[in-house]
Amino acid sequence: METVRKLVTAAGGNGTAIEIINQPLNRQDYQSRGKVLEEDFETLGAEQAGFLVLDENHFEMAGGEFCGNATRSAAVLLYQEHGKEDLSFTVSGFDGTVNASVKPLTDMKFFVEAAFPGMQVKTEKVTLDDGTPASIVDLGGIVHVVIEGEFPSIEDEYSAAHRDIVARFNLGERDAVGVVWYQKSGDAVVMHPVVWVRAVDTFYYESSCGSGTIAVGRVTGVPSIVQPSEKTISAAFREDAVVLKSEMEVTR
Repeated sequence: METVRKLVTAAGGNGTAIEIINQPLNRQDYQSRGKVLEEDFETLGAEQAGFLVLDENHFEMAGGEFCGNATRSAAVLLYQEHGKEDLSFTVSGFDGTVNASVKPLTDMKFFVEAAFPGMQVKTEKVTLDDGTPASIVDLGGIVHVVIEGEFPSIEDEYSAAHRDIVARFNLGERDAVGVVWYQKSGDAVVMHPVVWVRAVDTFYYESSCGSGTIAVGRVTGVPSIVQPSEKTISAAFREDAVVLKSEMEVTR
């Protein structure tokens, strides 16, 4: 088939560059082609890249990690491929089968809900070097360190903080590591996710983050989290599944 590459955003940010392919690649090719794919779309807002493998009904991130927003981006493209609103498929970084629902709002905008049956969300309370309490939230294919406090918005500062936290908690061999700062604003919770993916060595202050929303939602008990894009993503914790939902948009 002719190469199809698209960019899909979640809650107004965190663009995923996706290449649709028929057959799977090897891990090295996912990494190398994924780097090129992300670079090609970076000026358009891509913060990550992945591959939708039609023959295997599978979505694979370039770095092999789990990404909640990219998963739902893949659901949008599967909807466009098959014309079905209810979809099931597999994704990297998650052992189960994703069950997704895609509701078209316009030709390019959608409301997407994805359920991750059996997802384990392991939480551990820890203390940072300066005495600040934090929580490590482990989703398997990505781990987040969640901190209540002011986001160090200067790049050198949040980069150094992320690096120090990865070293302190021996997270350098994990597929992906996020450090997420959050603040309470009235009834709302606003988060600031900084994510590193080891295999492709990408590092972004992400404009929205699905897995980070799951992590902050678990720590705070607040279901709808305000993203850096100023839009919201919601996470629900059912007995049988974790559910993530928000508006999505195909931007290219």
